[in-house]
Amino acid sequence: MNWSSRVFLALLILLGGVHWAQAQFVIKGRVTDASNGDPVPFASVGLVGLNLGTTTNFQGEYTFHSKVLTDSLFVSFVGYKKRVKFIDKKKAFQEVDFQMDPAQRSLQEVVVYSGENPAFKILRQVVKQRDMNDRNKLTAYEYDSYTKMELDVDNISEKLRNSKIMKQIESSIKKFEKEAGEDGKPVIPTYISESISKFYFREAPKRKKEKILKTNIKGVGVQDGGFISQLVGGNLIANYNFYQNYVPFFGKDFASPIGDNWKGNYKYFLGDTVNVDGHVCYQLDFDPKNPQDLVFTGQMWIDTTSFALVQIDAAIDKQANLNFIDKIKISQELEQVGEGAWLPSRTRFLIDIEELTKGSAGMLLKMYISNKGFVVNQPKPLEFYDLTSEVAEDAKEPDPEFWKHARYEPLSRQDLTAFALIDSVKNLPIVRTYVEIAEIALSGYKKFNDIEVGPYLSSFAVNRLEGARFRLGFRTNSNFDKHWILRGNVGFGTRDLVPKYSVEVNYLFSKSKWTIAGLRHSYDIERVGLTPELIGDNRLFYAFTRWGAFSGAFFRRESEAFFSTEVTKGLSITAQMNTRSFDPLFRFQYRLNPELGDASRVQDYYQESFITLEARFAKGETFIMNGNERITLSTKRIPVVTFRYQRGFKGFLGGDFDYERFTLKAYQTFRLGTFGRSDYTLSMGYTPSNLPAPLLFPHLGNETLFFVRSAFSTMNYFEFVSDQFISLQYNHNFEGLLFNRIPLIKKLKWRFIASGNLLWGSQRKENKDIMKDVNNPLKSKFLDMYSFDSLNPNIPYAEVGYGIDNIFKLFRIQAFHRLSYMEHGSPKAFRLMASVNFSF
Repeated sequence: MNWSSRVFLALLILLGGVHWAQAQFVIKGRVTDASNGDPVPFASVGLVGLNLGTTTNFQGEYTFHSKVLTDSLFVSFVGYKKRVKFIDKKKAFQEVDFQMDPAQRSLQEVVVYSGENPAFKILRQVVKQRDMNDRNKLTAYEYDSYTKMELDVDNISEKLRNSKIMKQIESSIKKFEKEAGEDGKPVIPTYISESISKFYFREAPKRKKEKILKTNIKGVGVQDGGFISQLVGGNLIANYNFYQNYVPFFGKDFASPIGDNWKGNYKYFLGDTVNVDGHVCYQLDFDPKNPQDLVFTGQMWIDTTSFALVQIDAAIDKQANLNFIDKIKISQELEQVGEGAWLPSRTRFLIDIEELTKGSAGMLLKMYISNKGFVVNQPKPLEFYDLTSEVAEDAKEPDPEFWKHARYEPLSRQDLTAFALIDSVKNLPIVRTYVEIAEIALSGYKKFNDIEVGPYLSSFAVNRLEGARFRLGFRTNSNFDKHWILRGNVGFGTRDLVPKYSVEVNYLFSKSKWTIAGLRHSYDIERVGLTPELIGDNRLFYAFTRWGAFSGAFFRRESEAFFSTEVTKGLSITAQMNTRSFDPLFRFQYRLNPELGDASRVQDYYQESFITLEARFAKGETFIMNGNERITLSTKRIPVVTFRYQRGFKGFLGGDFDYERFTLKAYQTFRLGTFGRSDYTLSMGYTPSNLPAPLLFPHLGNETLFFVRSAFSTMNYFEFVSDQFISLQYNHNFEGLLFNRIPLIKKLKWRFIASGNLLWGSQRKENKDIMKDVNNPLKSKFLDMYSFDSLNPNIPYAEVGYGIDNIFKLFRIQAFHRLSYMEHGSPKAFRLMASVNFSF
């Protein structure tokens, strides 16, 4: 080394030593929301009086080095009150955490003297480049995922803190509050879970699958973590894509700040450029033009080169037309993968549930998802995606050693304390009692290990025929057996003293194809036009029809064998063979030989034996498993179509009729942009056979005070019967679009709703002759007699409705007007109906 090189090296060492001597102060810490403990990313942290500082990362953490210190440190972020803390000017290393209090946020209007808002130019490029950056351009992708979810009780009143149950865990709570910080509000964790999973997505045809490999669940009242494991997997629930025009959440659609209608929904402010994980980004703040609409407030960071969304913090506060929610916050960080597309690398999701009554506590739901190991454009075979959510056999087995190395980031001290606190809370007797009560209220069943007793909604009723009706039912769960499923019930009435019963045995062959077969036998009292196969799965309405006068009742003995399977994703096939009897408790007769007129013999009962073939197509439908049951989460916005063919056989197992019956039903729910959400049900039915009226198509009326979506609200029970029909039932919820713009009214968060129902139907002469002059249409106090009238094929049955939804956040009032068949019997031209409608 020559002389000049030695001098240069000495200078480098000297300068390095001077720099090391000067940069001797290190400050690190974490910035969180004081109301819920959620991290605050990209908050500005700096020394008061000096132009020196840094920003927090996605976890709300910061670290910076300084040559000099002042006596205080500040943190600031849009939507929060600025905080300042004193620090020690002589201490080389300090750890300073901040808890920030939320503040009312409102962007100042941007005044542009020449041209337009500079943010608009950037947003146009974001929309223009969407096809290049959106994950939907990929043919397939998959990744490894870690999810953590926590459920806390917050806003704890003094009365609750002084209660007996809280005194028993006081020491644990104080320790947890200490971890939350001196300015944080006290919360009590009741549930915390972790999961490791693999997520797979295929674009054409659209398929997705999440396989839960391992779970670690601790929670108050959690008995079976299998069902919860699928929810906390996270990617089926919280896989948000802001490139879509609307971001779906709890049945609502929130307008994206980078969707097609960005300019109509939001106002924007362009801030400084920021470096986000190596990407130089524009910082855009956005606020809703109308806070009551379903829109977000927040910030996003857009890459200056590709105009891709790199990170977004989007919040919804209590001004929005939502129920039971104080705040929702979604933070998402994206990573560029193959072919320029961006996938979510980290997502944080928070729901702050408000107190239902004054003085009661609220709830906090927090979810954190971290993804890595992205693989793109390598789709799996279609059959791989058959089971949307799958839990590994050993997923729930405790394995502390596994979790020491499996977490993508170590647990915080607050997380470790939360685990310990849950262990101390869940074993308290009073807590177990409350959990059991809540479980019965939500599921309708009381669980006893392998068997569940219920549903309690159907356990009691009072009607004219049975008197006081009592019913006791049960079902087995997956603890009993993973394949065999048993169900049954027994009941009787204090007036008729006739025992009723039902017994069912099913065998689940495959969960991936949902292949199941079963046998069922029952004997019970039913009502014409109000049987379970006509009402569908509206158990509340069916339970209410068991009360009151109970007109049109008949005893039915039925035996059934069935087989059902999902032949391909979204297409299910079901085959049934049934034999059932009709033994009426009202005056009912039909002609056996209507062509003979009055000379025909009449009969007041019948037996039918038939087979049914059903095909149901629901493209994109998502399910999760709950033991031996599966629960649908959603379908894509295309109709769910069901076609059914039924064939009756005379002489087989005592059947009295040969007949055919065809039905087709389509149901769809969809959004009309900012105008709200609509749904419709289109139904058609046809039978070419000659049958008594109850075997045709009795149209579902509603004489109760409760609105039922599938019924005609101004039609009486079995007022009309058809052998061919087509009906359209349409409902629209404006979701606050109208009421949000009316002063004072908008604070009530009411939602205007409108409905319209049309029905075209008729009966052929041959079917009318079967019932002609046999049944008198008069009704008496002691005997019910019905004419089973038909509709005029040229005049549709029509009714319209309108009303207010979300009254006191629970109730719906609707008025219905009957527009046709005003002279038929004793029609109700106007009906006012109510219902309980729980929605966010």
